[in-house]
Amino acid sequence: MYNLIGAGLIVIGAGLGLGKIGGSAMEAIARQPEAASKIQTAMII
Repeated sequence: MYNLIGAGLIVIGAGLGLGKIGGSAMEAIARQPEAASKIQTAMII
């Protein structure tokens, strides 16, 4: 039972982290559109 709760918390944490990365990358691209390719590469890595 506790392992399922732990797995759920891990999945939620990972989703929040990926959302933060994507949101920050889009904000950076909006500020500097000419750096979009570098930002996207860094985001993927």
